[in-house]
Amino acid sequence: MIEEDMIRKNYGSGNPFKVPEGYFQQFADNLMSKLPDVESQSKSVLPVHRKFSFRRSVWYSAAAVVCGIMAFGTYYFGLSRTSQSSAYFAETTVAESVYIDDVLDYAMVSNHEIVQYLTEVY
Repeated sequence: MIEEDMIRKNYGSGNPFKVPEGYFQQFADNLMSKLPDVESQSKSVLPVHRKFSFRRSVWYSAAAVVCGIMAFGTYYFGLSRTSQSSAYFAETTVAESVYIDDVLDYAMVSNHEIVQYLTEVY
């Protein structure tokens, strides 16, 4: 409170910022005179027709070929993996079920307790 009273006593409580007379009456006119014309800006910034160069078409073609090779390779690799993965899946399923049975036997969890945990309603 002491600092605020000292500031009010030295500087007053009025607004220290002053605006020149008639500033806001002429503000819109001054701003509009400084902006460029919309018609001249739209014509100069956006070209109507772009040239499609031969070099650009070569790059696009190369990119399309690379994407096609990647898509075909992914599809072919997926087909070759499905025949191998079915045998692998059968082996891992048996191994996992044996492993789970060993873990449950070690933890002394019976089938009745498992059913009880699975059927509980929260």
